[in-house]
Amino acid sequence: MKSKCLMAILLIFALPVSLFSQEDSVKLVENVIDDLEFQIEEMEVPESVSEEMLEVMESARMNKKPNLNDLSYEVAVSQLHLSDYQYYQLQLYIETFGPLYSVYEIPAIDGFGDEEMRRLAEITVIAPPPKRRPTFWELMRSSKSVLWVRYGQVVERQAGYDTSRSNHYDGSPAHLQFRYDFSIRQHFGFRIAGEKDAGEQFFRGDQKQGFDHYSGSVFVKNLKWLKYAVLGDYRLNFGQGLAIGSSMMSGKGGGVTTIRRFSDGVRAVATTNEGELFRGGAFTLGNTRWSGSGFAGAVTESNRTAFGGSLSYRQAQFSVSAQAICYGEYDDSANVGEKWRSLGQPKQMNAGVSYHALVGKVLLFGEGAVSEKGKPAVLQAALIPVAPVFQMAALIRYYATGYQSPMGSGFRTSSGDCGEFGTYLTGHLVLSKNVEADFFCDYFRLLWLSYQTDAPAQGMDAGVALSCRLPGKNLLYVRYQWRTKSKNESDDTYLHRLREQSRHRFRLQWSCNPLPWLDTKTEISMVFNRGPCIEKRWHKGILMYQDLAFNWKKPQLSMHLRIAYFDTDRYDERLYAYENDVYYAFTVGSYYYQGIKAYLLLRYKIRNFSIWFRVARTHYLNRNDIGSGLTYIDKPYKTEVKVQGMYRF
Repeated sequence: MKSKCLMAILLIFALPVSLFSQEDSVKLVENVIDDLEFQIEEMEVPESVSEEMLEVMESARMNKKPNLNDLSYEVAVSQLHLSDYQYYQLQLYIETFGPLYSVYEIPAIDGFGDEEMRRLAEITVIAPPPKRRPTFWELMRSSKSVLWVRYGQVVERQAGYDTSRSNHYDGSPAHLQFRYDFSIRQHFGFRIAGEKDAGEQFFRGDQKQGFDHYSGSVFVKNLKWLKYAVLGDYRLNFGQGLAIGSSMMSGKGGGVTTIRRFSDGVRAVATTNEGELFRGGAFTLGNTRWSGSGFAGAVTESNRTAFGGSLSYRQAQFSVSAQAICYGEYDDSANVGEKWRSLGQPKQMNAGVSYHALVGKVLLFGEGAVSEKGKPAVLQAALIPVAPVFQMAALIRYYATGYQSPMGSGFRTSSGDCGEFGTYLTGHLVLSKNVEADFFCDYFRLLWLSYQTDAPAQGMDAGVALSCRLPGKNLLYVRYQWRTKSKNESDDTYLHRLREQSRHRFRLQWSCNPLPWLDTKTEISMVFNRGPCIEKRWHKGILMYQDLAFNWKKPQLSMHLRIAYFDTDRYDERLYAYENDVYYAFTVGSYYYQGIKAYLLLRYKIRNFSIWFRVARTHYLNRNDIGSGLTYIDKPYKTEVKVQGMYRF
């Protein structure tokens, strides 16, 4: 007990640590983290993140200011937080009077004022849009290449590496990854990546080809009417994700702007994660109003092939698109020819129609989709700017029982083919110059069986977040979330009665930038669960951590430190927190049982070469061993090491 109190005192009164700055790009990163944590915790999704999420965060970290004269719709809404009405008026102004020459023109645009002018002046630039097409040699001189190689390993010996066991790993404990990117002004590029998991063989045995997972693609885009073309691995996002949305997130709890999907269509990828994606070919043709896409290929990590397309029409205040996808199936023993022939015998289909329309200052958007058995899914939402300081959004969704969309990821609480009906409300309120508040409330009904729920059930999610900018580059962030949902009674082995479970989560975060080379952040998170059980007792969990981030320009060296203390009654009370990691690795750690975790991340850069070193150690205070099966460690601690090198040329 004394050790617990001492740890709490040290963490509460330590210097507050922050990786937060007041740039909107870093705000975007924080919103992404909140959204991902919510899905991991509430939707039981794997604790990993797609390559697209990593690219979003990396582009945000680069902190490039967008040009108002060459502003994409997605950047305007998601990064600059402009309403659809403001974006429409900005484009109308540029079309009527020509490109902007000064920020002082902004108040003359309908929907903008002096406050918007000052805010946009800090986070955007005004530059002439590109007027001519670059020559071949200009394109070649602007080419960029990035190569990184990563090594990781658990230091302690795991049971799977004991060769005296009948069941053991055949390879080394090293986890190896690499990726190479080449691009020419975003007009042409190719990517290749590979991964070897811990315990797998490398250039021997069953893995004579080296890495067990390879991914790559070649793409061209923005060449007159050819908007995009890719051969290799790619992802697809159309509409609101009901029919096709292979890399979208729920947006639940993230604010007004996060509930809407920005369908980027075809995207070339080279992943180091062994997840489902398309492997084949895809293209997009069109102009500013009309566009059409087609695709065909295999779905990796599955026994499915897929083909389909999309057609869309867009005006300034209205757009509509239709998309369809058909799936074929093949056996594990099928060769390449049989896999491609399965496209001609589709077994499953999804089709959808989506739209968005600007009515006055209100944005309406939604999608309707259907599966091959006639099972429908419908989503309808509205973004309403009630006042300059208050925005709200409402979303209604319905998924019929049995509706299946293998590569879809629409806004929903459950996963799989569980039927669902729900109403979601969220709002953003500017209380003062330095204080902002977000809130959300979601009522949902599950119409069929789902994870840990063996009967139809209902529930509610609600939360509120308050962000306060304080003097001296301080930021205080407070967030409270509440959830109630019926789940299986845990003390009945054979007959699962449903009992209501309540969950309360509280987060307090204090961020500061006391010195130009030092950022600090302190966070305390708590969770309280009750049920589902007859005794209805409360179970609790707490996580407290302290971060220090040092950044020196000469030499170009940075160092991130964290020490965390956690204490949860059960695994069900686990808590999540974002952790700094090496380049292109996004980590949300889970903390459960009782223990201490610390990590050190170093980065050194010299010219075009950068190297990272990360060591993390988790020490459990109430356990004598960790893991089970092949990952069993007969010690109460676990140490992980990563080394990564990157060269830009």
